[in-house]
Amino acid sequence: MEEALTLLTDYQHNSAVGMNIVSRQKMVAQYEAQTRASAVMGYTVSIVIALVGVLNFVNSMVTAILSRRREFAMIQSIGMTKTQLQRMLLFEGEYYAGMTLVMSYILSTLTVGVIVRAIAAGRFSTFRLTLLPLVCCTPVLILLAAVIPYLCFRNLEKHSIVERLWAD
Repeated sequence: MEEALTLLTDYQHNSAVGMNIVSRQKMVAQYEAQTRASAVMGYTVSIVIALVGVLNFVNSMVTAILSRRREFAMIQSIGMTKTQLQRMLLFEGEYYAGMTLVMSYILSTLTVGVIVRAIAAGRFSTFRLTLLPLVCCTPVLILLAAVIPYLCFRNLEKHSIVERLWAD
C-alpha cells in the first residue's frame, strides 16, 4: 500500500504534474474532519437552543409569580400561611417543569425519531437517536423549578401584605 502511494506520488511530481491523486488515507482524514466539524456545529446549536429554552422557562416562571403578587397577598390575608404559599409555588414550579419535560421528551422522540430518521434514510449517513442532552437538562430544569419560586417568594416577602395588596 505504501509502495503504491510512493510510486504514484513520485509519478505525480515527476511525470504528471497536473494529475490529482487522492489516497484513501486522505479521504478518511477529510471525512473525519468533516464529521468533527458537523458534530461541533450540532453541539453548539443544541447548547444555544437549550439555553434559550431554559431562559424562556425561567422568564415564564418569574413573570407568572411576580404578576400574581397581589393574588398571593390576598390569599395570605385570608389565612394562607407563608409555608403553604411557598409549597404551592414549589408545586407549580415542579408542575411546569414536569409538563415541559414530558412534552420535550415526547416531541423530541417523535420529531427526531420519525422526521430526522426519514431524512437520513437512504443517504450516506447513519442515524442514532439519543436523548442524552435532554436527560442532562432534566435535573437542571427540576432544580430551577424549585429555586426560582423560592427566590421569588423571598423577594415578595420583603414587602408586607398591605403593601403588596395596594401596589400597582
